[in-house]
Amino acid sequence: MYPGSVSASPTLTTRTGHLRRTGDALAHATSADAWRGALEVRAADATVAPALRVGIAAALTLVAGGLLGQPALAGIAALGALTAAFARHEPFPRLAVKLTVVAVSLVSFVALGAVVGATGVTTGWQIALLSAAAGIASLVLGAFRITGPGAVIFVFAAMAAVGYASTTADLTAVTLAVLAGALAGWTIALAPAAFLPMGAARLATARALAAVAGLDGPGPRDPRAVRGALAHAREVVAVSARGGHRTAHAQAALCVPTR
Repeated sequence: MYPGSVSASPTLTTRTGHLRRTGDALAHATSADAWRGALEVRAADATVAPALRVGIAAALTLVAGGLLGQPALAGIAALGALTAAFARHEPFPRLAVKLTVVAVSLVSFVALGAVVGATGVTTGWQIALLSAAAGIASLVLGAFRITGPGAVIFVFAAMAAVGYASTTADLTAVTLAVLAGALAGWTIALAPAAFLPMGAARLATARALAAVAGLDGPGPRDPRAVRGALAHAREVVAVSARGGHRTAHAQAALCVPTR
């Protein structure tokens, strides 16, 4: 080192680097482009349609309960209608099976909650029983790879039944209410299959193509994520397709051998 020269200490250099990265992060978080991109709804996002289906299912149950003069049961039925919030973007054949699992689980939780409420189980046992049931529900959702709000919806529904049910007649009423709501949610969620049977396949394909196009973009490249998107699209196309003709065309578009 030459006389009189001063070298920057490692600590000072590290702090300067941290400050620079912090400044860059704050600039990105407050930039108009970042907020515009975060709030943009793209064609391949498909976030509006699932939300509308959940809203329609809940509205139907609430209106029906109000017309029947049962506002409390209408709220419990609306929890059953949240069946439509699970397993979104799945191909319809698979969606039907997964939503059936969700509906059966919701009805079972409400029946359990009604039994707990009607029999006057103490608060400690209520917590223990519902906690154990929530763990089982989480295990079931994970085993069937069911995405969505999670087991917390089942716990909410069970606690609503605990608060409502005080007699055996109440047990029957809340169970039928959540069953009606679950059927409404199941039906509304699967209704698009009648006129858009390949909807999930089209969405998965659009996302895969967007991922491939992103390899040429200015952002970071992740070939592994692109391969995952393509594999997912191939799987969804195979499950969704009803006829060999459409399957062959979809596989050709994704560069998948038909044999």
